[in-house]
Amino acid sequence: MDGDYAAGDYFLAIFTRQVILSLLSGIIVGFIVMTHSLFGGIGATLNGIIGTFASPGNTRTVIFMVMTGGIMRLIVVTGGVRRLVQFLTEKNNYITSKRSVQLLAMLVTSLIFIESSINQLIAGASSKDLARRYRVSPEKMAYIIQTSCVSVCSSVMINGWGAAMMGVIGVQIAKGYITGEPFEILARSMVWNVMAWLSLASVLFYIISGFAWGPMKKAEVRFNECVQEHVSLQDEQDEEVIDHPACNSLWNFFIPILTTVVMVPIALYITGDGQFSRGSGSMSVYAGVMFGTVVSFIWFTLRGILRVENFFKELYIGYSSMVKISSVMVLAFLMGQVSADLNTGQYIAAVTSGVIPGGVATGFIFVIAAIMSLATGTSWGTFAIMIPIGVQSGVSVGIPAEYMIGAAIAGSIFGDMTSPISSDAIVASMATHCDHSEHIRTQFPYALVTGLITLLVYLVLGFSA
Repeated sequence: MDGDYAAGDYFLAIFTRQVILSLLSGIIVGFIVMTHSLFGGIGATLNGIIGTFASPGNTRTVIFMVMTGGIMRLIVVTGGVRRLVQFLTEKNNYITSKRSVQLLAMLVTSLIFIESSINQLIAGASSKDLARRYRVSPEKMAYIIQTSCVSVCSSVMINGWGAAMMGVIGVQIAKGYITGEPFEILARSMVWNVMAWLSLASVLFYIISGFAWGPMKKAEVRFNECVQEHVSLQDEQDEEVIDHPACNSLWNFFIPILTTVVMVPIALYITGDGQFSRGSGSMSVYAGVMFGTVVSFIWFTLRGILRVENFFKELYIGYSSMVKISSVMVLAFLMGQVSADLNTGQYIAAVTSGVIPGGVATGFIFVIAAIMSLATGTSWGTFAIMIPIGVQSGVSVGIPAEYMIGAAIAGSIFGDMTSPISSDAIVASMATHCDHSEHIRTQFPYALVTGLITLLVYLVLGFSA
């Protein structure tokens, strides 16, 4: 029942293209299962939405998303984005084509690997208007940004992802299943995070070749037809930018953005008690966007670009633009909680435990992790469950632990790239102004092909071990 419930919610989101309706339906069905009552399920849903804000981490994340909309608005109306576009195109000719816009997005996403939300938002802010100028669809940009983000963040190890993985591996060492240092074991395992490496290669292939297929190709055709019917990007920007001598400056882009970005690793270190940790992630991005807003207020008001009342007026306009995507995030949090209460991940792991043949063990761990992460929308929760299962299964069938750990991580990020309730997918949609259901619908076939190739690699690896 748990698996059917999660899968039904996923396909409803894909086919109706109404992610809020789909999430609400899945949540209500989940609560009906738990309460054994229609009215009890509806009542639990209403209470659950309010209860989502009882978690400080959830609340900080939602506030972060809303406040990010304010900062994005400020850098637009003060001419920061327009000046960046001019700097990269008309002045220096760094960005002159569809290909270079997409490479810029991938590069920015790959360089900022400390925290995935900030990573994607900065990439979106720096490339979104350039993408429109060169007619790259929001769906394509969302795919590039999220796929690059998840692939890089799950592989670099010196961020919250790596800290969490090393913690899980450390428990397996303490229990005697494997020996060595967590960092060294994880470093060797990252070689076998095949989904990440193939995903990055796929992004580069689609960027350089310009090839598109399936729903992504249809989205690009539709976007190009839509753009032809509207005024140019420059005209749209000119309508929004404030008429002031201090506008049209790169500093109006970089001051708000860089102060937000720089504060995130600082806050991660402070709130993580000297180490990067998942628990401190929401606090770090919350602190970062708060600091960025304060610095923006000082910068824009002291320079006379915005009066105090105008600053908050523009800030609130930016906040209001985040209502829809923040609603999706709230429901995604609740959906994740319902999945946890139904023990979806543990159920999938339990029914598959002890049935892994030796030759297909690595591929089997990848598939189960992929199904689990797709159903629950969390890569972190998935690899926390699947790495121990992978390690212990590997020991029992004689497969190196590094293969199994790599497969567990690879399967975990598959769901992160494809689940409509993945927080990274939601942020990618927000960062590129892409309809969330369209982002999932267009990205899923690309991720599925990469996943199938990854599975083939693991099967070959398993039989050759």
